[in-house]
Amino acid sequence: MTTATPIEFFFDIGSTYSYLAATQIRGLEERTGRTVRWRPFLLGGVFKATGNAPPVSVAARAGWLLRDAARWAEEYGVPLTMPSRFPLVTLPTERALVVCELEAPEKLPAFALALFPAYWAEDRDPTSRDEIATLARGVGLDADRILAGMDTPAVKDHLRKSTEEAVERGAFGAPTFFVDGEMFFGNDRIAQIERLLARRARG
Repeated sequence: MTTATPIEFFFDIGSTYSYLAATQIRGLEERTGRTVRWRPFLLGGVFKATGNAPPVSVAARAGWLLRDAARWAEEYGVPLTMPSRFPLVTLPTERALVVCELEAPEKLPAFALALFPAYWAEDRDPTSRDEIATLARGVGLDADRILAGMDTPAVKDHLRKSTEEAVERGAFGAPTFFVDGEMFFGNDRIAQIERLLARRARG
C-alpha cells in the first residue's frame, strides 16, 4: 500500500449496503493501492441529523431494497439473508466497534467482517453482548475489554463525534466513503472510486 491518504469507510453493521460494500474493501485496497480506514458510526444518528429516513420506512422502496440487495449479493458472490431483526438499533454494536477502533485498530476490519455476516448471513443478533463477545474472541480480541469499554464515556463520545463528523462532511446515509476529501455514497460507488484513483494515478 502507498502512503497516500487512506480511503475512509463510514459504516453501520445494520446497513444492508454497508455489509455489501464491506465485502469488497479488500479488493478495493488491492486494486487501488490505497488502504481503507474503517470508521464505525451510528446510522440512526445520521438519519436524525439530516432528516433522512431508512429505506424500509417507504413500502415501495423497501421492496426494491430487498431485490436490489439480493442482486448485489449474487454479483459479489456473498451470502445474504434478510435478518429477522430488521431494522435493528445497532448502538451496542457500533460502540463495540469503537472500542476496537481505539484499542486495537489493526483488528477493526476483521471484527467488522465477523459482525456483518453474523447479522446478514446467519441471522444472529449483533447487538447481543454474548454474540459480540463470541465474535470478538474469534478475531483475537479481548472480549472482556470490548464489553467493558462499550459503556465508557470515551467510547460513547467517540462514536458521537464520528457520527457528527460524517454529517458535517456531507454524509446522509451508509456506507459513505471519503477519498481525498471527496464524498461517495453507496455500495454502488466503489467502481467510481476506483476510476477516480486510476485517473489520478495516470496524472
